[in-house]
Amino acid sequence: MAKMHRVNDSTIVMLGVMIGCVAGPGGAFVVRTAESAPPAEATHHDQIHGNLVAEGTVERFILDPRGEVEGLLLVGGIHLYVTSRAADQLVGAFAPGNRVQVYGRLFADERLVQADAVINVTAGTTFTVPLRLDLPMQEQERTLSMTEMTAAGTIRALFYHPLKRIVQGMLLSDGTQVRFPPDASQTLRQSFHIGEPVAARGNGTTNRFGRAVEALAIGRSSRTLVPVDASLQRLP
Repeated sequence: MAKMHRVNDSTIVMLGVMIGCVAGPGGAFVVRTAESAPPAEATHHDQIHGNLVAEGTVERFILDPRGEVEGLLLVGGIHLYVTSRAADQLVGAFAPGNRVQVYGRLFADERLVQADAVINVTAGTTFTVPLRLDLPMQEQERTLSMTEMTAAGTIRALFYHPLKRIVQGMLLSDGTQVRFPPDASQTLRQSFHIGEPVAARGNGTTNRFGRAVEALAIGRSSRTLVPVDASLQRLP
C-alpha cells in the first residue's frame, strides 16, 4: 500500500541550489544539483527518500490509453510514474494545482523522475511510491475499454518510458495524451518535438482525468495521417 503521513512545516523546504527553471502558466519547476548540500531541516527526508530533485505544481495526471491514471505531469514538463495498481492512492493524494516536492533520480534531458516519494506541500502529506508487485492487480485493469478517437494540436510535452527512457507519448494542446504503440520505431519516436503540429487517430478513453489515445495513425494534420507500425521511420 502507498503510505501517507503528515509532515511538519519545517520539513517542507527547498533544498540545494536551483539549476533549472521553466516558467509555465501554473508556476515553475526547479531541480537541484547532486553536489548541493541540503539544509539541516531537510536531512531527514533525504535519508529516507533520497535526494530532492524537483519541485513544482501538478498540471495533470498521466493516463494510459484506457484512461487509467499512472503518473503526474508537473507544469514545465517534469513527469513521473507510479504503478497503475496505485492509481486510487495517487488520485487521493494529489490534485492539479498542488505544489509538490519530488525525491528520487532525475533524468534532466528527458524531464523524467524515477520517484521514491512525493511530498504534497499544499496538503502537507507524503506519498511513498510503491513497487508494482507490492500491490494486487485491480479488477478495473481487466475491464477498462477503449473507443475510436481522434486528436489534433501542437505538442506541449513529451512523455518518456519510466524504464527505457524512450519517448512513449506526448501531450497535445487540445489536452489529449497520445501514446505510441509498442512496436513504433525509435526513429519515429525521436522525430517529434515540442511546438510541432500533430494529428492522431486510434483507440482511447475520455474520463474525468482527461483523454488519452493510442495512435494507430499519425501525421502533421488530419489530412496526412499514415499508419503507425514498425516500418514507419518518420512522417512524410
